[in-house]
Amino acid sequence: MKENSAAEPVDSTCTGRVESPCVQVQTQDGIALLTLNRPATGNSMNAGLLMELRSALRELAAQTGLRGVLITGAGKAFSLGGDVRAYHRALSSDSFDAAAYGDRLTSLLSEVVLTVRSIGAPVLAAVNGQAAGAGFSLALACDLRLASRRASFHFAYGAIGASTDAGMAWFLPRVVGYPRALELLLEQPVLRAAQARREGLVSAVVEPEELVGAGLARLRELADAAPHAVRSAKRLLDRSLSTDLAEHLELERRDFAEGVASQDMRHGVTALLDGEWPRFQGR
Repeated sequence: MKENSAAEPVDSTCTGRVESPCVQVQTQDGIALLTLNRPATGNSMNAGLLMELRSALRELAAQTGLRGVLITGAGKAFSLGGDVRAYHRALSSDSFDAAAYGDRLTSLLSEVVLTVRSIGAPVLAAVNGQAAGAGFSLALACDLRLASRRASFHFAYGAIGASTDAGMAWFLPRVVGYPRALELLLEQPVLRAAQARREGLVSAVVEPEELVGAGLARLRELADAAPHAVRSAKRLLDRSLSTDLAEHLELERRDFAEGVASQDMRHGVTALLDGEWPRFQGR
């Protein structure tokens, strides 16, 4: 796929180059904090930001010692989704190929979502403000979600006559069930943090100043689990709704056999019998 296209609106921010960091990553003790850093536009997603996000996520996915990833947004929003202002400006040009532009952005979004799902460690979205459209979908792509009391979730697609993207229609029924997912996509309400908690979209709502700290603390708790058990749980659950029982049992058999041969499981059994708390090393 070409990384530069005449179909893309001109935008001087988030070029996808190193000198334009619209995605920031800090890692400490195996826990990564990834921040969407385009606050002036509500962390809206243009091709440059998506390329940076894809690159950052791929680097994290390749890290063997990674124990968790927290994704949040700089400023007041988590992400307002696609950059509709840039799209609107581009419409004034007769040479603008809207279909090619949309195809390119959704292709990049797909790669971002698939990379999020490929990360073997828990990925948690700390939703600090508005999560709209593809921003909402990115939060759904994460394994877990926490919300600031100021957070809100906007489907947004219907308001501009668009269909869903970034896996929204795949993730939503897995979180809230098919009937409720269809109702939400047809009605497209704005879900404030408290309602998002009632819907099961987020596991907790905290004060804004506590959000990132609470997310990092949750990931540190989960980091005590055996990495193989975490990877297997994520992989098996992702495939459980699209495989029959026999195939699923075979996948479990393979994962269990791999775990039995690991040093972590030997250590875990020994610690259990000795009445001690295991400290898994991912071996």
